[in-house]
Amino acid sequence: MRARAVCLAVLLAASACAEPSADGPARITLQIRAEPEEAAVYRSLISAYQGGEVELVAVGRDDHLTRLSTAFASGDAPDVFLINYRDYAPFVQRGAVRAVGPLLEEQGVNTADYYEQPLRAFTYNGALQCMPQNISSLVVYWNRALFRDAGAAAPSAGWTWDDFVRTARALTSDGVKGVGIDASITRMAPFIWGSGGAIVDDDAAPTRTTLHEPGAKAALQAVLDLIGTGATPSKEQLAAQGVEEQFMTGKLAMFLSSRVEVPALREQRGLDFDVAALPVMGEPASVLHSDAYCVSSTSENAEAAARFIAYAVGQQGQTITALGGRTVPSLRSVATSPAFLSPTRAPASSQVFLDAIPHLRHTPVVPSWPEVEDVIGTQLERAFHDGVPLEEVLAEIQRQADPLLRRR
Repeated sequence: MRARAVCLAVLLAASACAEPSADGPARITLQIRAEPEEAAVYRSLISAYQGGEVELVAVGRDDHLTRLSTAFASGDAPDVFLINYRDYAPFVQRGAVRAVGPLLEEQGVNTADYYEQPLRAFTYNGALQCMPQNISSLVVYWNRALFRDAGAAAPSAGWTWDDFVRTARALTSDGVKGVGIDASITRMAPFIWGSGGAIVDDDAAPTRTTLHEPGAKAALQAVLDLIGTGATPSKEQLAAQGVEEQFMTGKLAMFLSSRVEVPALREQRGLDFDVAALPVMGEPASVLHSDAYCVSSTSENAEAAARFIAYAVGQQGQTITALGGRTVPSLRSVATSPAFLSPTRAPASSQVFLDAIPHLRHTPVVPSWPEVEDVIGTQLERAFHDGVPLEEVLAEIQRQADPLLRRR
């Protein structure tokens, strides 16, 4: 089980919750999960902010939650932190988050101007806990040069899973694999939902996983069949280099991810890439990828924190992060503006992200979800890369994950 699931319950339990004060100094700290190219986008945001001093703490993708949990346990939590909706519920449960809704109302933020899907994902216990900055979907990144070399047609809207498999196989040659797909529920969810399946029995109050049921199982088997064609990287290749790095270096023609990859891909010299909609398996479906700004309950600078968040999710702040490539803006007016949609900056087909919004769903928002997600990912990895029968893997997911969902 990865570190995020282990540390949340243990370290957050030790956090003390002090009453925040609006009279504290204007200087605040902001912790984000970001690689260097992403962090540069937020430094630009902070540089443009005139409402006070903001100290940026940029932590690698694998260390963010551990560092955040440790900070709460030691009484040194940042005033503001950026977190994915799949991970924030344990922090709310432990009293580490001050609901941001009332704070932003005082700053004049009107949530009606923002897309509804991420607002719903960050609403917990009847309150908007954190303010979403983005509304990304899962898309297919594709390498134009490798498509040309293979004589493959560019992906088109509405392409089917069969089209996707044929394309991946056509793109596979010596030294190049057609597509990379992580063994995670955030990659599998759209195909499960599109096939009429479900991840859990009740999205709002789940008590058990349902990946073993026909719709979900059929979708997972389809992905396994694709892996069986040899069009995806082997376990050894993935151990040597992740899918993003393989894509950047021309060893992988396609991979599935959210908008988060764009800043790094733009920095890769000579890489000609674009994005395409997910292939449709049954009915169109996609999975929400969204991060939000949370105010720590221990912050003595809640007003200053809210002032910065209001700027970051406002017209100017969202324009800066959109131009940097990091976000699909949650503010409708910026998402539909040239700051995000301009075809002169890769990816040229950014409209794909907006076209997916009507089909977006989110995974459960419950405190045990990070642990459940870890169990699912670990077990699917065994099926995808270790040859363990799917039936065995799905039974093990039930055995390990269902008690976590029933835990209160």
